[in-house]
Amino acid sequence: ITVAETERIISALARDQVEGREFGTKGFDLAADWAVGYLKDAGVKPFFNDFKDTVVIQGKKTANIVGLIGTRDNAKEYVLLGAHLDHIGKAKGKNKVDTVYNGANDDASGVTAVLQIAAHLQQQRPNAHVIVALFTAEESGLLGSEYLAPRLKKLGIKIKYMINFEMIGKAMTTGQNRVYITGYNKSNFAKVSNELLGFEFIHYLHEENKYDLFRRSDNYTFYETYGVPCHTISTFDFQNYSYYHQLRDEVSELDLPHMNATINRSADLIVKLLDSNYQIR
Repeated sequence: ITVAETERIISALARDQVEGREFGTKGFDLAADWAVGYLKDAGVKPFFNDFKDTVVIQGKKTANIVGLIGTRDNAKEYVLLGAHLDHIGKAKGKNKVDTVYNGANDDASGVTAVLQIAAHLQQQRPNAHVIVALFTAEESGLLGSEYLAPRLKKLGIKIKYMINFEMIGKAMTTGQNRVYITGYNKSNFAKVSNELLGFEFIHYLHEENKYDLFRRSDNYTFYETYGVPCHTISTFDFQNYSYYHQLRDEVSELDLPHMNATINRSADLIVKLLDSNYQIR
């Protein structure tokens, strides 16, 4: 997984033409079409009849993107990889030079990770049972995942655990080569992951509890629905990036070599998790 490919993907997802990817807009649909094309080119299959699982939210037609690595088999347990595709759209007012909330870090960075890891798994572990989900309407209250999680459960789809990616575009203040997870103490995911990788990749962030981060991304919906380990991987630590929900959250502000290294290590970790006998609980 190269830095050049990482830059190509995030630049497409966070370009001005997708107008901040607000759900229910043509800009979101344009970004969704691009992501679907990437998954198709990588050989990932749609989980349902189509990659776009359409839903009407607040009177607006939108869709989660749901892909599959492996085969549909209700007897199996799936690992779910997720990130939210939507962002907050455009700034109101006519006097601004820049009106697009590009959402490069939030969360085109996470979507880039999921797309690249999905392509890697499709190549390396095509028979793995992995669901790939890019959520809509996260910024409006996790509404896309609130639709998808019970939909999957009603269909009898079993989830073993979920790994969600959110804001991985800048290195943590404490240094390179590390991430944190939300819900650190809710499972043995960090312990198992660090043992498999052979170094301390996943850390605890003190601000997790202060800001209730575990409940603030789509992992929480699946945790509530399934009661299994569901964590978000992030490197945004409230000190290393000043442009959360700001117009300057653009690709030019990110550390792409760091982001690419994080994606590569995460891909390596997920392959090791799929191949190991460790139980995440």
